[in-house]
Amino acid sequence: MKAEKRESPNLDLKVWCDRCSIRIAPSEERAMVGNKAYHAQCYAKLVPAHSKPKT
Repeated sequence: MKAEKRESPNLDLKVWCDRCSIRIAPSEERAMVGNKAYHAQCYAKLVPAHSKPKT
């Protein structure tokens, strides 16, 4: 008789970058903004450091 294989719940949900649509690895640094996830590099391209807020 074969032992039944039990599936353990996956704690690391698969997350894709909302800018480039490439999967973000669980060990990779990510930026979460609202309900969106970005690679750190992709988020840096969306929000340039030299941008000034509009007044």
